[in-house]
Amino acid sequence: MTHHTLDRAALRRMKPTAVLVNTARGPIVEDAALHEALTEGWIAGAALDDLEEEPAKQRDWRPGNPLFALPNVIVTPHAAYHSEQAVETVRRVAAEEAVRVLTGQGARYPVNEVGKPG
Repeated sequence: MTHHTLDRAALRRMKPTAVLVNTARGPIVEDAALHEALTEGWIAGAALDDLEEEPAKQRDWRPGNPLFALPNVIVTPHAAYHSEQAVETVRRVAAEEAVRVLTGQGARYPVNEVGKPG
């Protein structure tokens, strides 16, 4: 599990000049711990492509996350990967993987292997 991999303890081990960049899943970073780290100077800044609670998945979302108010934080709408090349690559790889699986070949990029706990 990657939930809260970057918690208070992990953030405390970072250098005060560090800038945390998360382009993966938001819940990897504990938002409350990150806010504490940024306001208390444990780290210098953060660039986040997703938050612990992704706004797009919440009904009637309002910008209440305290990370939005910090001058040393950049938040993008979970689309920082976007480019024409990235979109083309994602579509091509998804189609190739579907063909592989549907023709009886193993997936090249399985999330978890059959028969093994994820």
